[in-house]
This record gives sequence, structure tokens and C-alpha cells, in this order.
Amino acid sequence: MNTIPSLLLAYLDPGSGSFILQLLVATLFGAAVIVKAYWAKIVAFVRRDKKAEPADPSNNDPLNK
Repeated sequence: MNTIPSLLLAYLDPGSGSFILQLLVATLFGAAVIVKAYWAKIVAFVRRDKKAEPADPSNNDPLNK
């Protein structure tokens, strides 16, 4: 008893192809919007200073020195 056919006849109509293309384009645009929305946080995370924080954070004002 072989229940798996040896030849599969699958048909993709133009609607299926355009749906797959639409999914791909929507995924790319969605990823671009997410990156744009969080770009400042991404850059801050990548560029954060690995050194220790200043001892007195209230003394960071350059006009107060």
C-alpha cells in the first residue's frame, strides 16, 4: 500500500504568485518601518560606552562648572 503518489501535480495560479509576492513586499516594508521606529535605540545600544558611568551624575552640566 503506497499512499504517497509518485507524481505530484501542483498548480500555482497567478493569484497565488501575486499573493506570495505581496507577502514578501509587506514583510520587507514592515521590517523597514520597525527599524526606522527603533533606529535611535539600536544605534544607542550599539554605541553605548563600555566604560564606567561618571561618579557624580549631577556634575555633568558644562554650564555649572
